[in-house]
Amino acid sequence: MINDVTQSSSLYQAQRAQNAYSNVAAEKSASAEARGEPKDTVEISETGKSVSRLLNEVSNFSLDPAFHLANAETQLKEIMARFGIPETEDVSIKSTGDGRYTVSGDHPLLGEVENLVNSDDPSVRDLRNSLAGAHTGATLQRIAAAAEMAMKGADANPAKTEQYYNWILTVANGAKNMDYDITLQNGELSGSLIDGEGKRIAAASGLTLPS
Repeated sequence: MINDVTQSSSLYQAQRAQNAYSNVAAEKSASAEARGEPKDTVEISETGKSVSRLLNEVSNFSLDPAFHLANAETQLKEIMARFGIPETEDVSIKSTGDGRYTVSGDHPLLGEVENLVNSDDPSVRDLRNSLAGAHTGATLQRIAAAAEMAMKGADANPAKTEQYYNWILTVANGAKNMDYDITLQNGELSGSLIDGEGKRIAAASGLTLPS
């Protein structure tokens, strides 16, 4: 059973945000034409284009962390069973940011699990891919949540659209640099991004549009 602490719906919000931002130029152009102004004088800024590319990238992925955590839970328990470690044993797995993982807990053989996870053994490839997929999915969820907030903010206050574009890029860069924490507790696997204070956070935690 999976306890995914992030919001699984936020990935799909990215497509809505992408579509909304993609329509900005067309809407402005139509407005200018209605006023008798040349259409070619209305352009999206370079920052806006960067955000559009980012949102397009996000919406092209279907990386639901819950899906990858479900696979990782099965694979991790199979590896633990090799060493005679009960699947109810509490285990903490952290990404170190260099493609490796730390595996910790009270059981004395978890060090062997860590060595195996970080080896070239083909039998752990699926687990590593699932862990990476969950981390990437959580990162994209945070970016999508920011995009949704920015879209609503721009609708309410179009004058701040450019400011909100820049904010999305700032959130994206921060999310990409966050570590990912995975915990097996009472036989259930959960995962979350880790903020600068070392706390587990949900997709939209701490996100506030700039004033």
